[in-house]
Amino acid sequence: MSFGNNPGDSAEGKARLDRLIAHAEARRAARTSGRKSLLRRVLGRLRPHRHDPGSEPHGFYGTPGDPGH
Repeated sequence: MSFGNNPGDSAEGKARLDRLIAHAEARRAARTSGRKSLLRRVLGRLRPHRHDPGSEPHGFYGTPGDPGH
């Protein structure tokens, strides 16, 4: 039951809702196309990259004189 004071009932409220839906759909389409957000790209650059153990002799984290791990 509505008393007529719902902000979503006005034309301005419906226009805002349409803009929010369009924005959400655009972001969803960008995610499914493989595009990463700015935050995800920055976080990806800040994380250390993993190295394969046998790819290069100095490709591990630690000191070169460390015989084990």
